[in-house]
Amino acid sequence: MQIYRIDHVAQVTPDLDRQVALLEGLFGFRRVRSWDNPAEGVRGARLEIPGSRGQAWEVVAPAGDNSSLRTWLDEHKGRPGLHHVGAEVPDLEAVRAELEVRGIKPTDWAWGRWLEASLSPPEHGTGVLWRLRGPGTLDMCGDGAASAAEPSEPDGPSLGVVALDHICQAFHDRDVLARWYRDLAGFVQVWRTADEEHPDMADLVLNIPGSTICWEVIMPRGEDSFIDRFLERGGPGAHHVTFEVADWDAALAACEHHDVPTFDDEEGVTDGAAWKHTFVHPKHTGGILVQLFWEERPGVWVRSDKVPPPWT
Repeated sequence: MQIYRIDHVAQVTPDLDRQVALLEGLFGFRRVRSWDNPAEGVRGARLEIPGSRGQAWEVVAPAGDNSSLRTWLDEHKGRPGLHHVGAEVPDLEAVRAELEVRGIKPTDWAWGRWLEASLSPPEHGTGVLWRLRGPGTLDMCGDGAASAAEPSEPDGPSLGVVALDHICQAFHDRDVLARWYRDLAGFVQVWRTADEEHPDMADLVLNIPGSTICWEVIMPRGEDSFIDRFLERGGPGAHHVTFEVADWDAALAACEHHDVPTFDDEEGVTDGAAWKHTFVHPKHTGGILVQLFWEERPGVWVRSDKVPPPWT
């Protein structure tokens, strides 16, 4: 199968208006569309991510009595979180056939306009949910019943996001998952840490052909890895989402203005250029761990000289 464009990242929440206000205020996203479709069980809003042309952030909430999102929230003890990644494929039926050959049974939604499936190896449990649509089926996530939305004026400074950089997935073996994504959808490994670089983790980064968004895979190392604890709680799902910001001091000032703390700050200098990164806890973002980074020159935060050798 081939993914030729990431369309959006979607999070589910019990309180749509509150989450949209957070994204417009702290994150500086701009709402461009909203919908309320009880027949499909969804209320939602689509927001533009600054700098991420063609890719959006969507917030969805239950609508009606039989919403699958209400079931999702019940299964997660009412906690919001990342729901799915939306993408376009050239041939939806070919994707269905490929997934079924690999032991993945996709779910049809909206009368065949899109499919939903976890694209992780099924023998390792449910991973990240993907929503896939093909050409000629452009309605996705309420678009058909959508209406334009007037963006609100942000309350104070925002983070100054300039791009959605990558989505990170936790998995027990980074190479197993990387090979799976390569064989399934042509993901290309472009960067990896040395096995011994970090005491509690190892990671690699995959390019998604046709997308500016990358896919990071992190795996546990050592006897007390935070990734082991994450996998024990929820399995091999999305761990965090990473955004680049234009001005580090301004981003931290925006967090302070909105009473949003950060943690695990790190900084360094690579090839004479500075970089910094930090995290925002899911309880301050609507259920998703968010990483923020800034780099003085492109390519110094994630070193371009860590190109991996060919797989054997």
